[in-house]
Amino acid sequence: MSLVFSHCPLGRKAFLQVIVDLTTLEKCGQFKAFKNLINVYNGKRGLHIVVLYLVVRQWRIPWNFRVWRGKETTSSSQIALRMVRHLPKDLTKRFQVKILADTAFGTKDFINTIWKLKYHAVIGIGCNRKLVNGYPVKLLHHRGQQVRLVGLDFPATLSWYYFKRDNGKFAKRYVISAQPQPS
Repeated sequence: MSLVFSHCPLGRKAFLQVIVDLTTLEKCGQFKAFKNLINVYNGKRGLHIVVLYLVVRQWRIPWNFRVWRGKETTSSSQIALRMVRHLPKDLTKRFQVKILADTAFGTKDFINTIWKLKYHAVIGIGCNRKLVNGYPVKLLHHRGQQVRLVGLDFPATLSWYYFKRDNGKFAKRYVISAQPQPS
């Protein structure tokens, strides 16, 4: 931890990026001892792990992980929120925390809680996510728009990027940025 703190310059707070990721360790065959841990998610059979990475300057540090046990258990976004809430206070007070999460964590509870914790967040959302006027975000044509999404307690900035798939085709991915106002 002291190594991380040594790269916190005087003056304005440095950024601490907290990357939240759901990673699958694919498994084939029978694993009787792990039958409660191996399941299928998004077509992948294996062990699904929620991982929290801390990024300070050039370092990316795996900080924490938990196994997600699948449907009808604690959701991956609830597991991630628990890990974010348990970040050491020394870190969260010394750095400006920015949460980076993909669409698996784009639930309204996850986003609203991150906002209430006063962390800046960049989070993936689905293309069918609805605006308060009833339209889906995929109908918007301008990046950087302030939008109000159903279920969120605050306006967010919407953007998108194109992701190259294995088959060479591009898929459009949507993200929101939510930066709480200083108190």
